[in-house]
Amino acid sequence: MPCSRVSLCPESLWVARLIDSQATRVKLSSKDNIDADEVLDAIVCVAGLYYRWDDNPERGRRALVEADIRGVTVVVVLYPVADPSGDVYALGSAYPRR
Repeated sequence: MPCSRVSLCPESLWVARLIDSQATRVKLSSKDNIDADEVLDAIVCVAGLYYRWDDNPERGRRALVEADIRGVTVVVVLYPVADPSGDVYALGSAYPRR
């Protein structure tokens, strides 16, 4: 089944390296009680991630990735980074699916 704007797809998104900042770490832990290291463990070098691309007019192209963290489904926002390998992303945020 092809990816669409409304469904998450298990395709070939591979995250070999995830870049995060101290500001993002603080935002995750204070707002949603998620540790950035938990996000890294859930998506870095994990095959079969469910995701979809989202082209946001203000924030640009980003991948919305579904991950399981402590038994809760979390949507992780990743921004592609200019890297020759094509598998490096910057962590934007992570939201428990409600």
